[in-house]
Amino acid sequence: MKEERKYIAALINKIVKSGANVLLVQKSILRDAVSDLALHFLAKKGIMVIKDIERDEVEFICKTVGCVPVAHIDQLTPEKLGTSKLIEEISLSDDSKIVKCTGVKADSHTVSILVRGSNQLIVDEADRSIHDALCVVRAIVKSRGILITHSYQHSIPFDK
Repeated sequence: MKEERKYIAALINKIVKSGANVLLVQKSILRDAVSDLALHFLAKKGIMVIKDIERDEVEFICKTVGCVPVAHIDQLTPEKLGTSKLIEEISLSDDSKIVKCTGVKADSHTVSILVRGSNQLIVDEADRSIHDALCVVRAIVKSRGILITHSYQHSIPFDK
């Protein structure tokens, strides 16, 4: 137990030295990758831990906050950290939680849309509809115009 505490304390000191105040930990095949003791030490140092980040979300999160993912604690340096003015975990009415990052750099070019519904079919249909709408917007921006067809055709230029 004493050796475990020393090992965890050394890891925590490396995290503190990097300047990180929020850790996003990817889901792992190691179910207990972050122990209760480590969470306790991190909380004492004022470091928020968000566990169970899905693998397919890592790239989006990195692009949003401007960080670089690290595979080992020795690679955690100040240059690889991202920034956000506020990160908060919000509880929803059905006991689920979301993590909200606000105040990120303006050049991150990412947006999240929270889709909820009464069942998975509704959520899937809303997801498809949003995807279709975004594809239309992308096509309009790329072509810089809209073609409207009724009994006649004309083109309307699209300016930023």
